[in-house]
Amino acid sequence: MATVETHYQETITQHADQILLFLRTFEALQEQIHLGKINEHQEELVEKVGELFSSINSETEKLKIPPNRDVFHKKWLEALEHLEDAYTSFRTGSPYNFIVAYMQSRRAFSLGKYLLYDLRSELAPIQPYWLLADELPRLAELETPVKGSGLQTGVMHRTQTNKHAEYSLYIPENYDPSQRWPLVVTLHGGHGRGDDYLLTWLRIAKSRGLILLSPKSLGQTWSIQQPGLDIRSILAMLEDVMDEYAVNTSRILVSGLSDGGTFSYALGISCPKLFVGIAPVAGVLLPGLDFKQATALPVFI
Repeated sequence: MATVETHYQETITQHADQILLFLRTFEALQEQIHLGKINEHQEELVEKVGELFSSINSETEKLKIPPNRDVFHKKWLEALEHLEDAYTSFRTGSPYNFIVAYMQSRRAFSLGKYLLYDLRSELAPIQPYWLLADELPRLAELETPVKGSGLQTGVMHRTQTNKHAEYSLYIPENYDPSQRWPLVVTLHGGHGRGDDYLLTWLRIAKSRGLILLSPKSLGQTWSIQQPGLDIRSILAMLEDVMDEYAVNTSRILVSGLSDGGTFSYALGISCPKLFVGIAPVAGVLLPGLDFKQATALPVFI
């Protein structure tokens, strides 16, 4: 006869397998979204996911929670709630004003994923989600802290100061202060957030050993008309990170999406000696930038 602990773990593992499929399905859909095909996307999502969350919630309500799993269970339920909100917002959003539903959905998805990341050591089926496939054999190595480091690793979110806006930071869990680590500055799109955008880089950063700095713009988007405002903010963030962690200053890359891609031009060209290169994604090349000082800066568009 199965014990309460055994039955609980078996059920959570089964649900985690199902949630992994949802994560991959929802992520793939976001990457391929076409605003002219919203109805098709919604139908595809419902076809693949169906009543998954209703089923999981129903089974979870019947579970007896082992005494030592209260904290885990509370966070697990919170993660499920956010993921279900993401699913509901996406599948019920009006095609005529879908961007609102999409933004709500994306935010809820991010909140759910951060909770799952916190629980990853207890959710073995979902652990492959956080790594590139070819790095899965190194999972234990990548998760093992270096003895005596004493520095915080993993994902952290830092508040705004009088020098910089808020930002999110990822330090690999196997961070070794005796080595110098490459760093990527990742700039979110218009009306986006640094903490949301960091998640799009987390898998490759964890797999390849990269520090991620994901700033939030001072305004709703980057100060493209007055680039110096956000440039000073980002440089102050970089100074904070480099004071605390061993950054390889010859391997700092800046990339960004949409407005963030546009601003990566401004940032890179303003500070060409700071970056090993810039990699704008779907950005616009701003007029008025002085390229003369950045002729040696590699750009990957």
